[in-house]
Parts: sequence; structure tokens; C-alpha cells
Amino acid sequence: MKSALFVDFDNVYSGLRRLDQETADQFARNPTVWMNWLIRSLELPEPVTPGARRRVLVRRCYLNPQAYQRFRPSFNLAGFEIIDCPALTSEGKTSTDIHMVLDIVDLLQHETHYDEFIVFSADADFTPVLRKLRRWDRRTTVLAIGFPSAAYRASADLLIDQDDFVRNALSFDESGTILDPLQHAQPAPPTANDSNGSVTVPQDTLVEAIKGEIARTAYPVPCARLAALLINLDSSLAADWGGKGTFRRFVETLDLSPIAFDWRDSGGVAYDPGQSGGSATRPSSAADEWADLSLYRIAKQIHDVTDVPLLTPDRYRKLIAAIASDVAEHPFSLIETGKRVRDRCKESGQPVSRADINHVLRGMIMRGHAFDDGPNDAATLARKLANNVRSLCLREQLILDEATDKAIRDWIGSR
Repeated sequence: MKSALFVDFDNVYSGLRRLDQETADQFARNPTVWMNWLIRSLELPEPVTPGARRRVLVRRCYLNPQAYQRFRPSFNLAGFEIIDCPALTSEGKTSTDIHMVLDIVDLLQHETHYDEFIVFSADADFTPVLRKLRRWDRRTTVLAIGFPSAAYRASADLLIDQDDFVRNALSFDESGTILDPLQHAQPAPPTANDSNGSVTVPQDTLVEAIKGEIARTAYPVPCARLAALLINLDSSLAADWGGKGTFRRFVETLDLSPIAFDWRDSGGVAYDPGQSGGSATRPSSAADEWADLSLYRIAKQIHDVTDVPLLTPDRYRKLIAAIASDVAEHPFSLIETGKRVRDRCKESGQPVSRADINHVLRGMIMRGHAFDDGPNDAATLARKLANNVRSLCLREQLILDEATDKAIRDWIGSR
């Protein structure tokens, strides 16, 4: 697959820096590391010819030399063309967007016929060009740091998960240590079928445990509960899910027929279609954990549009309390804090997925909260998170009337 890569450096770097300075510096100083991941490990957008591989023929980095000149040598060594986009206004606005759009349109009509256009930017201004590329039957892959709009997400064929990008493309191990693949030889990842890997419990035992848990109820079972069940059977799964990285990728290697999964809700749910009268769709009572169904309906609408985790109000309160307790005891680090909070939630009997925890932490940071400065009490954190939910609703043009605003307060636990 012939690919062209366009990196809005200012947008990606500033987004990563708001989350973690070390992560941003790894992106800026070691582009060769994440380029190798992009070429060798990142999935290809559908449809794809069997056996196809990605060839990044064009690599362009759009950079403000007045602010980021120090990172130019790293991108030169990684084979990038550097397009200087200096600030044109007193507010620091550059011409990056228009340069990128013109270059994309130019390559769209190039005789080479590029199959895939990869855009590293969270700027929703690129939505029209993604739609144009789709009309021309080209594949689009996007990395957006932060909270990209629903329209932007829907216009891309493949959206790179930013948590996967940080953990895998930037070569962080589970402890948060940055690994240089030229200096750290990493063993081949184990699989559920590999007796020499880290998965010590037989695959059949894991399958029976999942099916048994689902058989106990006629309602969908949250995948977080299934993940906790498997970790109790084999604690080594907590590290990287047998080399698969996530629970979802791990269970996709198991033969769980006729169990079906629905990943639309926060964290996903699993169910047996046969337990709902033979229907091929999941049961309709996915809100059985919610005491207030009217609140659930509003929360579900917000989740569907903004991708805010669809956790119950009680789970949000316990999650925020776990974050407050953790940052009171340890220095804040997005990776390490997320890991410890996940473990706290699991121990409390209210497991929350790592992806949902990271979404919540990023939301607070994006609203300007500095964990190092505080205050980090639960009430303050809940208020910051609720404000982030409101801003995402406004961006997606959801009407924030009095009823919706009250629902957000009741849902997140903000007063």
C-alpha cells in the first residue's frame, strides 16, 4: 500500500505536552521509533489486499521553526521533508493547515496514485479534505491527540488510538520506561496458544470462565467484569494480555462462539444471542446497572456523540475518588497513575478499563487542571471533568439546556 504521511508537528506535540512532557519529547526526538511502528505494526485500513504492506513514500513534517527548530535534526534523520510554517500573527497562528491541504490535494492527483493518506493532527479543519479523499476512493488514517470531533472521527477510515500510540509507537513499557528498539531487544509477544508465553492458564479454561459468567444472566455482561475474571484466573494477563496489548484483541483470539461482543458502549459488553430469544442482536436492557433510566438516556446520547465513557454515576464517583486518593499518595504521571487507578478500581469491586481511565484523566488535563499544582480533591476533579463533558457537547452542537446540564452534574457527581 503506497502511503503519504503528513504531520502537523505543532498540533501533535502541544497535545502530547499537555498530557505529559516526557511523552511529547519522545515523539519529537525519536520519530524513527514511531515510524518503524507505523510501517511494521499499525493495521492497514480496510479494504486491504491480503499480504499487503505499508510503504510510506512521502513523509512531510510541518513545523514552526521559531518554536521547534531544535527538533529539526531528528526528523531529518527519519527521512522527513520539513516544511517551515512560521507564525504569521501575534497570536502565533501559522499556515500549517493550508500547506497540508494543498499538498494533500496535489498528491491526490499525482501519477503515483497514493492509496493511503496519513494525517497526524486533531484539527477538525481537515474533515473536508478527509471526505474528499474518501470520494476519490483513497484510504485515510488519522492520529488525533485529545478529543477529535465526531465528524472528524467518522471521516477517517482508521483512527489511531492515542493510548496505543503512546504505549506501542513511542515504545513505552508497562512501567512507563521509554525503550529504544536499537538498544533494547524485546522478546516476541506471547499468545494465548503459546505455552512458553506469559499466559499460564489453558485457553479452554479461559473460554469456559467467560461463557460461564455470561450464562449466569440474561443481560449483557460488561467486558470489564470479564477482564477482571480472567485476571483472577491468571494474574500475568494484567501486564499486556498475552502480548495482545488489550482485552479486546486478546478475546478475539479465543473461540467463544456463540458469544457476541458489542464495543459501542464504554468498555464493551458480551452476551449470548440465544438468551434473548434467538435474536441476532444484543438484549435491549443494557442499562440494567442504572437506577435512573432517564439519566441513562441522556448519558447514552452524550456518549454516542462525544465518546465520553458511559460509566454509571456510582462508578464515576468511585473512579474520581480513586484518582484523588492516588495523586495524594504519588506524583502524577499519566501512564503510572492510570495503571494504579485501574488496580484500585478493580480491588474495590468496580473495575474500570484503562482506556476509560485515560479518557477521564485527559479530560481533566484538557480543561487546564494541573495535578502537580492541585487542588486534587474529588469535588474539584469532578467539576473539571463535568466541564470537559460540557465543552465536548458544545463542540458537537448538543443543546445544553437546564435538564442536560443537571444530568451531567448528576452523572459525573459534580456540584
